[in-house]
Amino acid sequence: MNNMNNENRIITALATPYGRSAVAVIRVSGKGCIELVEKLTERKLEIGRIKVNTFLGDNFKENLMTAAFKAPKSYSGEDTVELYPHGNTTICDGIIRTLLSNGASLAERGEFTKRAFLNGKIDLMQCEALADIIDAQTIEQLNYGNKRFDGGFKSLSEAEYFLSNALSAIEALLHYGDELEGNERDGKLEEEVKNDIKNVIKSLESEISGYNGGKIINEGFKVALLGAPNVGKSTLLNALTQSERAIVTSIAGTTRDTVDGTYVYEGKKFVITDTAGLNDKTDDPVEKIGIERSLKAAADADAILYLTEKEKNHKIPKTLENSKIKIITVKNKCDDETDIGKEYKKAENGNILEISAEKKINITALKQKLYEICPKEVGSISNHRQYECVKKCLDSLYSAEKEFENAESLEIVAALLYEAYGAIAELHGEKADEKIISAVFERFCVGK
Repeated sequence: MNNMNNENRIITALATPYGRSAVAVIRVSGKGCIELVEKLTERKLEIGRIKVNTFLGDNFKENLMTAAFKAPKSYSGEDTVELYPHGNTTICDGIIRTLLSNGASLAERGEFTKRAFLNGKIDLMQCEALADIIDAQTIEQLNYGNKRFDGGFKSLSEAEYFLSNALSAIEALLHYGDELEGNERDGKLEEEVKNDIKNVIKSLESEISGYNGGKIINEGFKVALLGAPNVGKSTLLNALTQSERAIVTSIAGTTRDTVDGTYVYEGKKFVITDTAGLNDKTDDPVEKIGIERSLKAAADADAILYLTEKEKNHKIPKTLENSKIKIITVKNKCDDETDIGKEYKKAENGNILEISAEKKINITALKQKLYEICPKEVGSISNHRQYECVKKCLDSLYSAEKEFENAESLEIVAALLYEAYGAIAELHGEKADEKIISAVFERFCVGK
């Protein structure tokens, strides 16, 4: 983002998808943008009102609607104009070209939202939630993004409240400590700090517990299909995703690499990975690479579906025995079974779910079982950056708590609390590195 530090320039971009539509939206933002657009329209703009107008292009006219917003009462927090022309690429290109020739600059990715962030309209966590809302593929993802954007999770705000209390109390202890005699300390105030630290830790531990659930909502519940060659993993991928994502043949070892497919069930996104068959007797170097990738996919998954065949050994191989990831054993090619819908327990034989991927028997039951093992606990942190900030804050708080228990220096406790506060500030973007901030806004399109 080469020019994003130049906050004085007027920026413009198409805010709707490029192509043919009934109406498009072109945004213009920055000091002087209202005056700029008024030079190029037949009528004056009215603040806070949508009005019919005519845009005077370099060699054309366009009847459109216009709206103007004065800082700070706009999306970006600065003077903003929105133009609503017909959704025609020639018209939109012409309007933007005219704006550029009259002094505006083309906005960079996420620049309108970055200006909103820099102007204090939203914090960095809200920016990330907004990006997730735009990328949402399911209602669950959309609702989760909106709840985070609106601050609907209380544990983080409670943590910030108690941390602020603890900092105020520790400052009071340090400030008035000189008035106490000898080694005397204010026990009541110290107890208040201890309780506040405990409350912050409790709230943030709740956030950490909900991290995986939130991450899964955004990225999807990842399921790796594992098993011996030719047990029907590729057929099952196609059955689950209702597509022809994987090549299916009767030849063992057809799949040599991982193949991903997705589906949505009960509003939740699932990402299914077909893998090369596990074969510990192979000497084929290509097959060995495929098996390594299979095990890597298993390690990265949220759950493993281990496939066996009817009448064959269903023992989980040693390579998976010590896995900490949930493993569901599925017996495939049970073509004579009766489909029982969602009630997967009726299709289980000794905790082994019996299905037929080819005949689509008990596929819904399998989807239901996968759905029920998905984490239900979620919080406001949903990506690695946020997780690391909360973890850093917790580490400082654990150290501060230990210092108190050992009756050590209050100055050290105060320093650790300020470290914790710094991590929270970084979480919201108040102290975040410029590279991290830029990475957040690279997710947006130019018109956002």
